[in-house]
Amino acid sequence: MIYKNIPQGKQLDIERILFVRIHEYPENQACAPSVLEGDFWELLYAEKGLADIRFASSSHTLSKTELLFRSPSETIRIHTQSPAPAKLVSVGFTFPANVPVSVTDFFRGSILPAGIREHRLLALMVAEAVSCHAAPPFGAGQAALLYLELLLIGLIRNPETDTSTLPRPKRQTDEDGLFRDIIAYMEENITAHLTIDQICRDNLVGRTLLKKLFTDNTGCGIIDYFSLMKINAAKQLIRQGGMNFSQIAERLGYHSIHYFSRRFKKTTGMTPTEYAQSTLPVNIGQDV
Repeated sequence: MIYKNIPQGKQLDIERILFVRIHEYPENQACAPSVLEGDFWELLYAEKGLADIRFASSSHTLSKTELLFRSPSETIRIHTQSPAPAKLVSVGFTFPANVPVSVTDFFRGSILPAGIREHRLLALMVAEAVSCHAAPPFGAGQAALLYLELLLIGLIRNPETDTSTLPRPKRQTDEDGLFRDIIAYMEENITAHLTIDQICRDNLVGRTLLKKLFTDNTGCGIIDYFSLMKINAAKQLIRQGGMNFSQIAERLGYHSIHYFSRRFKKTTGMTPTEYAQSTLPVNIGQDV
């Protein structure tokens, strides 16, 4: 069978990759927020640990299961205060002037899932980009551009992440499902004081496998991750208003307002009061 007249036009074209940056954040150390802005697009990926990304009117905790896009019109701030070290990859690039509006609208402010295919293409793109700085192999820059284009095309084709063409061992598939189930369990019990033994018992999982699941997927331990979930829930309650800090602490299962305040500052680098004040401009429609 012969297939003829395959369309050659480009529906998605990247004009240029401006940079590939690796942001590394040390363990248990508060770092000054990184401000990302500029007249270009930026792709963000947490290769290790977690990163708290703050937009003008919202925030999101980025993990290795997601890709986040910053548009040229946006300014975002990155806060990291994970018990485990964090590594964030950012790729700056530009679209040509004739790129379809549907393409830019799709990626503007998007947070999209990263599956095996996305991990692989991003790793290949970064490797080619890095090789450009020391005796670059033939076509390294072009290869980096093509890998990034393939990554973006795949995301547009299936924003829910299509991994059907990449066979995966059944054990890995089962572990992914178990990890999601445990995350859902912790979300349902966000107000409780969970222990590792309780999580293992309620989810029928051993301690060794539980540790592996969270080390592989988040870069930190399960209790540290649960603590981060509580702080994210606290930030949401603070932004919503209607509850004072003592009520929020009680709602989320902290034994005292003082302990809650210490945990909040250790995780975010700000006290609950400072965080509340930082969100005020958002509530009244001004830029932060």
